[in-house]
Amino acid sequence: MSFGTGLHIMVALAYNPGVRLSSADLASSIDVNPVTVRRVISDLTAAGLVDTQTGPGGGAMLARPASRITVQDIYEALGEPPFIEGHTKSPQSHCVVSVCMPQVFARLNDAVTKKATAVLESTTLQRLVDEDIRD
Repeated sequence: MSFGTGLHIMVALAYNPGVRLSSADLASSIDVNPVTVRRVISDLTAAGLVDTQTGPGGGAMLARPASRITVQDIYEALGEPPFIEGHTKSPQSHCVVSVCMPQVFARLNDAVTKKATAVLESTTLQRLVDEDIRD
C-alpha cells in the first residue's frame, strides 16, 4: 500500500482526535477512491494504529494518542516500501551496467533506509500536526 496515502490518513486522524472519520471523508481529502482508503486502513488497523467501527456513525480514529505513534510505526505497518526503487525491466546479460543495476538500487535503498529510520522513529504524528498543520 502507499505510504503517502497511509501517512495522509494518519495525519488526518491525528488532526481530528476522538472523531471517527469515514473512508469517504478521508478519500476526499486525498483524492482517491474510498476503497483505497479502506485497504490502507485495514493494514493500519492490523498494526494496532487505527480503531474502526462500522455502521452509522462509524469510521476510523487513532487507536492511541498521536504523541505515541511514530512515522516509523506507519511505515512498518504498510510493508516498509522502498525509498529508492529501480525500474522493472529485467537486466540485460550483454550489458555490464544493466546487470549491476539491481544491486546499485538495493545498496542505495539500504543506505537511505538506515538514515531515514532515525528520522521516522523520532517523528510522531502529534509533532507533524503541531509543526506542519497548526502553524
